Amino acid sequence: MESTMTPSTTVRLPDGTELAWEGFGTGPLVYDGDFADHSERLLGLSPSEVAEQTSRRLLPYRADGGDAPALILHSATRATKGFDADVSDLAAGRTPYDCATYLEARAVFLARPGDLTVGRTAPWKESVRVFGIDSVDLGDLEHYYLYQALLQAAVRHTEGATDVPLARIIDWVRARPDAIVRTYALDREMQIFLLWLLRRTGLESMRIDANNHVVSIDWNRKGHIHPLVDDAGSLSATGMTPDELLTAEQRLSEGYRRVGMAIPVLPGYTMARTDAPAEQFVEDTVRAAALLRRRYGLAHAFLKPSQSGSGARIVGPVDLQDTALLRTAATDAHRHGDDYLLEAAVDYITVPGARTRCPVAPSGHIRNGEIAPGLTLQILDRYSWEGNAYIDRPEWERCGLAVDLYDDMLRAMHDIHAAFLSEASAVDGSHGGLVTGGVDFAVGRVGGVFGDRVLTRAIDFNFSSHGAELLRAFHEQITAERAPERYTATRVYRPTSTATLAETRAAVLTSVPGTARAEAIACVPNRWGMVASTGTHMNQAMERTRQLVDILTEARLARKADG
Repeated sequence: MESTMTPSTTVRLPDGTELAWEGFGTGPLVYDGDFADHSERLLGLSPSEVAEQTSRRLLPYRADGGDAPALILHSATRATKGFDADVSDLAAGRTPYDCATYLEARAVFLARPGDLTVGRTAPWKESVRVFGIDSVDLGDLEHYYLYQALLQAAVRHTEGATDVPLARIIDWVRARPDAIVRTYALDREMQIFLLWLLRRTGLESMRIDANNHVVSIDWNRKGHIHPLVDDAGSLSATGMTPDELLTAEQRLSEGYRRVGMAIPVLPGYTMARTDAPAEQFVEDTVRAAALLRRRYGLAHAFLKPSQSGSGARIVGPVDLQDTALLRTAATDAHRHGDDYLLEAAVDYITVPGARTRCPVAPSGHIRNGEIAPGLTLQILDRYSWEGNAYIDRPEWERCGLAVDLYDDMLRAMHDIHAAFLSEASAVDGSHGGLVTGGVDFAVGRVGGVFGDRVLTRAIDFNFSSHGAELLRAFHEQITAERAPERYTATRVYRPTSTATLAETRAAVLTSVPGTARAEAIACVPNRWGMVASTGTHMNQAMERTRQLVDILTEARLARKADG
């Protein structure tokens, strides 16, 4: 979504509508483009030269058994369109989550003693006080994205400004040449800033807990999962079974063509947005719906943005025979500027024994260059992410779920990991560049020619930091403590406008039995909060997080679900 801003008070939509920018931790100042002026001004490099130096000097971090300190630079990014999601919520009359502020605030929980975290918002400041983490307050609240604020600070530092607190960051990194930089994603702004930081410290290279620049920019999206509508339409389906056809279509996807990524997927197609006029984009959507009906006998699908997270901007389930609704939805989707997918709607199976309905929506993860143990289940509010729960193979089986489904997902994770170590990935520029991220799976039925069969399919790629990382961090703490309860869960909620992290944490820590562990991970008043808890089994851990939110609601630290 392209928007123009007047400083700090309003945001103007393309149709000229002005919306009040109120209640956010940052201003709405956002820059678009390739940042060629910044790379020239700070580095004397062109964008292509920035990419070349990034590949040589900013090295994806792989676990080496050490315990190096970390510089934590987490923020919303343009790649995942956090600003666009907040503006869309404002335009629709919904309460925005304030992506920039909550991502900075929650990142403090990932820090350990000896780390240095950088931010600027009030909830971030409270987090570093509560958790006792060393910090640098950048001070700039005008820029929505922290990475763009860092670039502007670098420009002012270079010009001799004395009120920019980058000297402390430079000195800290120079004194710790083995430090790891933990960043949400290695997008263009962060590449330029980190190369500038290298020059200031005199270091030749640094290790980055982020995927390399090709994976960060080209692969952190959904568009590579399915073939383009034109490519799929040119494929003859004669004589193929539904499974054979689906496999043949997946082989036409960008993921397979570029790195040989052969993965199980749902029926679906990609509508390219780049330079496509609205009329063409809409017609492609209608053609995709016709293919889903004709080839797979499907009745419903979701229209999903390629570059968005946490369920933002998903439309559906859409009746595939309702051409008028499809055209309206596609016309609205076109204005956001990214590719879209039309993908089969799934009737998820649910976790047996869970007190509240919990769809089986697992995720596998790659951490420090390796496949992480176990899986996590997404806790969903309709189609939006509301937390995670850790599940391993024994717990999966104990819950009464078929273990072959679990094994299928682990096999897919290994195939994805291998694709980014293949010969094709060397040509692509992504070889060895996937060191962190998650893959979401759907486990359920789509009907049509597949009937009542339960499918396990990859549906989303988050090749950057992600919300389940908070569960993984909490789970590691519990494992290190050898706590008696080994299963863990997190849950997202809406804090009240007066809630603080200190009050929330005090309430959480005193609300669980002595054998249990719990934590308040973040609190952004009126916007976003997260709690975590343990359990002797997964369902108990999930139930405890629900109870914690109820306790916070009673204490007027969390808003009621409908409020």
